[in-house]
Amino acid sequence: MAPIAPLGKPRVLALLRAGKLPFTFGSPHPTIAVVEQDGVFRVRELVVALAEAEVAARESMNERGLWTPEQHYALGNPTGRVFIEAPTREALAEKLEAYPWPREW
Repeated sequence: MAPIAPLGKPRVLALLRAGKLPFTFGSPHPTIAVVEQDGVFRVRELVVALAEAEVAARESMNERGLWTPEQHYALGNPTGRVFIEAPTREALAEKLEAYPWPREW
């Protein structure tokens, strides 16, 4: 998997409104997730557990001699900073429309 182009606000809003949750985005690698957690909808940072990444990297290097950034970022979980939170998908979409869109998203 190669680095990915930014998804963009219009596509993120379309996926959210269509209920295609959860999904991740970010560029050049996924660092953000849109999820439903604990009864609310969130735009949240993906976090890679360093200990898990170290084990996965070691196993990959032993098996294939290769460990890529894509493999690292694929281990991300939506447990980091909550950027936006709302009680419904539509409320999250409204907040997201007004949110200043970071370049790396």
